[in-house]
Amino acid sequence: MHRPRRLRDLLGACLAGALSVSAAAADPATVPFTDRRDPPSYRVLTAEERDRYELGQTVFNTSWVPAGTPRAGRRDGLGPMFNAASCDACHNNGARGQGPAQSGPAPVGLVIQLGAGDAADPVYGHVLNTSAIEGHAPEGTVFVAYTERRGRYPDGREWRLREPRYELRALRLGTIGKHSLIKPRLAPALFGAGLLEAVPDAAIIALAERPQNGVRGQVSRRDGLIGRFGWQADSVSLDEQTARALSREMGLTSRGAERDDCGGADAACQRAPDGGQPEVSDDFFDAMLAFQRWLAVPRTDVDEATEADGAALFARTGCAACHRPDLPVTGAGPVRRIAAYTDLLLHDLGPPLADRGADGRPVPTLWRTAPLWGLGHAVSSGRPLALLHDGRARSIEEAVLWHDGAAAPARQRFGRLSHAERNRLLDWVALR
Repeated sequence: MHRPRRLRDLLGACLAGALSVSAAAADPATVPFTDRRDPPSYRVLTAEERDRYELGQTVFNTSWVPAGTPRAGRRDGLGPMFNAASCDACHNNGARGQGPAQSGPAPVGLVIQLGAGDAADPVYGHVLNTSAIEGHAPEGTVFVAYTERRGRYPDGREWRLREPRYELRALRLGTIGKHSLIKPRLAPALFGAGLLEAVPDAAIIALAERPQNGVRGQVSRRDGLIGRFGWQADSVSLDEQTARALSREMGLTSRGAERDDCGGADAACQRAPDGGQPEVSDDFFDAMLAFQRWLAVPRTDVDEATEADGAALFARTGCAACHRPDLPVTGAGPVRRIAAYTDLLLHDLGPPLADRGADGRPVPTLWRTAPLWGLGHAVSSGRPLALLHDGRARSIEEAVLWHDGAAAPARQRFGRLSHAERNRLLDWVALR
């Protein structure tokens, strides 16, 4: 099912430059990542911009410490409850988080959001924090248990999926609110985030008004602004997304998030000393935004014949109805259009992928179409793949097979392809 050797050989040839570069691979938004520890910007930066970009990456990689730590400089204020002590712990140099390899404790890159809509859980806040500084206790722990699902394609070949169940254990403040949802969220890749921010609102609205193949997406709106970041497009800007992550997952205040994500009943959290107001200075915060806004998308080269064949299969199955291969951008220097493979719209992908209430029942859930660019970087990393919002899918094939709801027709067309066609399509997606 996973074809590791065939795909590894293909990627190795591409990354070694043995294949000619197609026009699509020459997209100015994508740049070869020669050193994964030093991700490049998508355009040439001025000396001043380069200083901001590098400072942003440094802050991004910095491990924060509790308030009052001697010689901490400007990096104190962590917690008192948190999930990770650095941004890099979940988004390694801008990459996606790592999901669970098997049943067991949830890794740091997979957080459990709580609450319903914009409302936080009344007991624990927006995120269940599984770590704490000295003198405080974590809010709880998360255990992921997988069961296997099996089925067959029309041609008789078998497929396997793993379905997760989330157990919240050792909850320090009692059970979560009865109306709260349990929302597992894997840290997404940040590659090209600034370019997604540069897609005009009008272009997103136009995609919602002109559905393809009968698939209509919804625009995420809040207070007159259009959301485009996060698994549910519930953040309207990189500023908001960054401030939320700092507050809810690291216990750090910043511009736009002046309070820690303390639960309503957690007096100890509310009384904890802080590392200043805000704990992440505006200088550091702006530098982090600069790093994300100029961060490039990793380029994976592919020969023109493979590109044309894969793109045709992608369109034929209907995947391109939501994973749009072409979006306009403004104010992004040499980049005018991007191949992010998303429409930045919300879609219902059915009960199998829906969030669940405290009683375990699925609740209708809308998902932003996840961008596919940068997948080649993840595939060639040598680390296990973890796809979809909770990392349940161990391969691109599994991710496709989990699609239901509005995406069910595309999944069914994928299943009716011949074995060879499915392999070619999956290999093409793995080179985005």
